[in-house]
Amino acid sequence: MHDVDLSVVAYRPEPALLASLLASLAEAAATLRLHLLVHDNSPEAQSADAIRAMPELDGGAFASVDVRQSGANSGFGAGHNANAKRGTSPWLLVINQDCVLEPGALERLVATAAADDAKVAAWEMRQVPYEHPKAYDPATLDTPWASGAATLFRREAYASVGGFDEAIFMYGEDVDLSWRLRARGWRITYQPTCAVVHRTYREAGEVKPLQVFGGVRTNLGLRMRYGGLARIAQGFTMLAAEIVAPRSFPGRRRGLVLAGLKALARSPHFLLSRVAPAGAFRPQFNGWGYETRRDGAFHAFASRRGHPDAPRPKVSILIRTVNRQAWLREALASCANQTWDNFEVVVVEDGQPASQALVDSFRDRLAIRYEATGEKVGRARAGNLALSLASGEWLNFLDDDDVLFADHVEVLLGAALAAGAKGAYGLAWETHTQVHDRGRAEYDETMHATVYRQPFDRLTLWHHNFLPIQAVLFHRALFERHGGFADDMDQLEDWNLWTRYTLEDDFLLVEKTTSKYRVPADTRGAAERQALLDRAYADARSRQEALRVTMSPRAISEMADRYARTQALMLVTREDVRRFLRGSGLLSRAAAWRRPVVDRLRRRGWLR
Repeated sequence: MHDVDLSVVAYRPEPALLASLLASLAEAAATLRLHLLVHDNSPEAQSADAIRAMPELDGGAFASVDVRQSGANSGFGAGHNANAKRGTSPWLLVINQDCVLEPGALERLVATAAADDAKVAAWEMRQVPYEHPKAYDPATLDTPWASGAATLFRREAYASVGGFDEAIFMYGEDVDLSWRLRARGWRITYQPTCAVVHRTYREAGEVKPLQVFGGVRTNLGLRMRYGGLARIAQGFTMLAAEIVAPRSFPGRRRGLVLAGLKALARSPHFLLSRVAPAGAFRPQFNGWGYETRRDGAFHAFASRRGHPDAPRPKVSILIRTVNRQAWLREALASCANQTWDNFEVVVVEDGQPASQALVDSFRDRLAIRYEATGEKVGRARAGNLALSLASGEWLNFLDDDDVLFADHVEVLLGAALAAGAKGAYGLAWETHTQVHDRGRAEYDETMHATVYRQPFDRLTLWHHNFLPIQAVLFHRALFERHGGFADDMDQLEDWNLWTRYTLEDDFLLVEKTTSKYRVPADTRGAAERQALLDRAYADARSRQEALRVTMSPRAISEMADRYARTQALMLVTREDVRRFLRGSGLLSRAAAWRRPVVDRLRRRGWLR
């Protein structure tokens, strides 16, 4: 049985919410020895006594309980550091006073940590209803930083960097701790199947002034610790722009000015404790945030504690592969990390069973079926075999070199069921990938871009495909009614499929990034890929001529109106541009600047 220290920093806690947290923690007492450590920052002297008297602490669920009064609000990080110093367990759960654990989440989290690689320092829990939108690796679950709202730390790692920086009162101290850990070679992971309810926002998109000011102050400090002069200058330039921007809430300008002044006052602390990039650690500033973010920050998830009997239809994820085990391993790992628990994976190998051993290695993590065609039959026939083998009510294709974020199935299926739609698709990152070793799947991802944000529209779909294959979840009734891929297509077969599947049924766009598909980062590879698609385009368009759709004149008119609104372009001729430049005087000023420069270059013999 594992010993776990539970660190809670309280500040005027809402009794009912704190009671819910303690009760949810106590549920894990059957399999874990729990040591509760509470650091109370409330100014009222009787606050700690009230916590000690809570009935949730009387049931014997906790192996030990230690509630201390700080006497002053020492801040989030300082409070957790004080708790950590009083504890001795190998695992330290840092959790907010306003969180409630989902059933079984803590047990799964500790079991994962105990079995994980020794270089993992932290396991971040998922937050519902609003998951933090920062990116993570869908296969390894590595993440750039872990939120302090609910994260399990390896005590050895936490102590090795001295815990939280107590100079950061609140907001961003979790980023700093994570980055210091990563700079020492530790890994940080995200655990999407281990969740807490954390109602940090009263409504989607809520702006919290204290978070804005604290976030700006810490961001400037971290730029001093981790960035160069350019990053520091960029931060203060952003601050100046924010100060002069239109006020979005009362006191905004004054608060931003004070945040900047406080950052300057603390600059010696950060500048004298600089941390250099090391190994795989390269800090990334993204405006006032950190690292890359996925779209859909305020897509709401339901708590399972409140909906234990919600319907959970079966989903089949269909993967076509051809002797590419290293890439297939990542695709399968991203399936194994799904938060939806009622699904299967069907893998069809186009050719000899080269991936059998790899697939077998996932059988303890996935309900998986594997078939090899023996001889090469092509992508379309392999896909049709996968469709025929699937037993799920809902289906989703995944190419063997693409990956799904952990919430992909949950997000799309939830949206489709709520809307009564036969298909749903999420936003997908087009991931520009520089491959160093194709056999080992060694690569660098040079850019992520959301190319398609197109709400469903038939006219647009008839013109070009805006549905990346892995981004779409569809009901098997569409397969039963319209069939599978055209057997003789090897490119754009998915566009032909989506065109047929949506002749009578609308699909639903879900504006959350739930998957990644790869394209070549090098110019030559991108050109070769595009050439294949261009050659297939004419054939795919010709096949549309055989399709028929029955629609009322009103429906056609509305569809045309939607298309016109979304596809309208302003056409500007070259002469229009010239007239604008002449009228603005820019052409004459550019010519006056150009003449002496050109003359000088000619005199030096650089131009003829």
